[in-house]
Order: sequence, then C-alpha cells, then structure tokens
Amino acid sequence: MTPTRTLALLGSLLLAMAPALAQTTLPAPASSVPTLEAVTVSGVQPGPGLWKVTRGEHTLLILGTLTPLPKNMSWQTAEIDDALSHTDALILPPKVEIKPNTGFFGRLALLPSLIGVRNSPDGKTLQESVPPDVYARWLTVKAKYIGDDRKVERYRPIFAVLELYKSAVRQSGLARSGGVTRTVMDLATKHGVKQVPVEYTLLVDDPRAAVKSFKKSTLDDVSCFAQSIDNIDAQLADMTARANAWATGDIAALQDDRTAKQRITCMNAATDSGVAQQIGLTDVPRAVRERWLAAVDAAMASNTQTIAIVPLDDLLGGNGYLSALKAKGYSVLAPDEGD
Repeated sequence: MTPTRTLALLGSLLLAMAPALAQTTLPAPASSVPTLEAVTVSGVQPGPGLWKVTRGEHTLLILGTLTPLPKNMSWQTAEIDDALSHTDALILPPKVEIKPNTGFFGRLALLPSLIGVRNSPDGKTLQESVPPDVYARWLTVKAKYIGDDRKVERYRPIFAVLELYKSAVRQSGLARSGGVTRTVMDLATKHGVKQVPVEYTLLVDDPRAAVKSFKKSTLDDVSCFAQSIDNIDAQLADMTARANAWATGDIAALQDDRTAKQRITCMNAATDSGVAQQIGLTDVPRAVRERWLAAVDAAMASNTQTIAIVPLDDLLGGNGYLSALKAKGYSVLAPDEGD
C-alpha cells in the first residue's frame, strides 16, 4: 500500500471511529495562489487498457485504477462493457477497515480521547518540531497551496503533509477517482455479473489505550516531511502526467519512479510507530495481498473469465500484485503487449 493509504488506515483508528470528528475541512485557497498547469485531457478519453492474466483456459482481466484523475473527465467504457458481457465474476478493489472491537457505548466513550489526535505531542508546533531550514521551506509551500491556516501548524509533520497534498491536488484540477469503480460496478450489475468483495477488517481490542499511546508517542516523520515539501511541485506534475497517461491508455507513462524513495520514507514513518505495531497495522498490506490472491485463485479455478479492479500503485512494481501473479505461475500480458 502507498503511504497515503497506510496513513488513512492509521487515521481510521484515530479518527474514523467517530465520523463527526473524521471530517476534514480544507481552507479555501487565496485568490493570489498560483495554479499548476491545467490537466491536458478533456472530454471523452479511451481510458486504460486491461491486463490479461491467463492459466490454461481461464482468463483474468485487470483494470488498474488511478487516484487522482481529472475532475470532469469521462472515459470510453465500450471495452470493459463488452468484457463484462462475457464475464462470470467481478473482483472488487481490496477494502481495508480498522474498527474498535467494542460496541456503541464503547465508541461513544472513545470520543473525548480522539480530540487533537493529529496534533504533535506536548503541544509542539511545526516550527518547534522540524529544523529551521525545513520550516522555512514549509512556509513557502504552505502559502502557495494551503494559505493562512494556523490549525495545521500544530499538526504532526506527517499529518501536515497530508493536508498540504490534499489542498494541492484539489488546486491542480484533479480529484479522487471513485467514479471509475462505480461505473464498472454499474455495468456489472447490468450484465448480471457476480461481484466478489475482497475485505479485511482489523479489530482493535483497546482503542482508547491505542489512541492515548499515539498521542504521547513521537513519529520519525521529519524526513518524510522534508522530502514531501521539497518534492510537492514535481510530484503534482507527475500526478498530472499519470492522470493523462491513464486517460489516454499510455501504459508506459504510468510508471512512477521519482517518488519511490519518498514513499518508503513516509511508509516507514507510519508503520514503524509503536501504535501501528501494537494494533497490527504493519501486517495489513501482506494480509490484504494474500486475500486478493486467494480471491483470484478461487475465481480462476471456477470461472472462464473474471475481471478485477485494482489500484495501479498496488498492481505495479516489484512487490505489486502482477509480480505476485507471475510468481504463482500465471501468464501476465500488459495492455500494450500483443497476444
């Protein structure tokens, strides 16, 4: 999983247990904030190709999804629509939840302890938490993408970076791409295709203790913070390029090697924390991967053709799902490779 998704899971423990506290309101950008170059794709686009995985007479077609994508982009669904008309099952994107292993009143009692979980321990500000030169660079990108928001100044560095990226992505003309999955699910419903969920729930036995432990603990997130603010402009350009590549079916351009080092740094900051290890968060990526592969094995054993939807960042790379399928003996053909 990506650092953003890992932190989202950690946030599920710290915030989503109380939905009213999980809402994040981003400040409106100042009118003087410079904007990025607009996303180039518009109108109806061909959209992504499908990876083809085979074993004997059984076929798995994989649609890789990308976040973020252009806000108002539409894509041609003829290929996936036709594939679904000949498909036995649709494997849905892996879904992970972290929930307190307690009832309603236990969750209600947890509410007071959730206040301020994003904040640095001991009331420290960002200026007191990071080196002076790093903080000076932070002020520059904060003014550019967030504006005058004093609340974020009391956040832990890694949560401040998440706020920075959410605001910057919004300004770039990109947005979450949940509509792609919903479109495919609607098409599957139209064709009467069975939809197979891949779900993993991590239950936390003592969420109050975990929250208290987190609020007192420190994270080794200064390196993540520094790399993130230094790379924000380049990464937004990469996001735009990848969004264009996804929309136009340019598979080669979907690779994202520039931020690999930063992802590892931020991932380690999130998963090496005591609370992450305490609740078992570090084991979640492996568990989810195993559940998805098991779903594929079951589908391939019983279906002539199956379709799966998987986030591209989980699909690609040396530790991605495609590599795991190859290791299990499946034949994998990329969308731009011929039969």
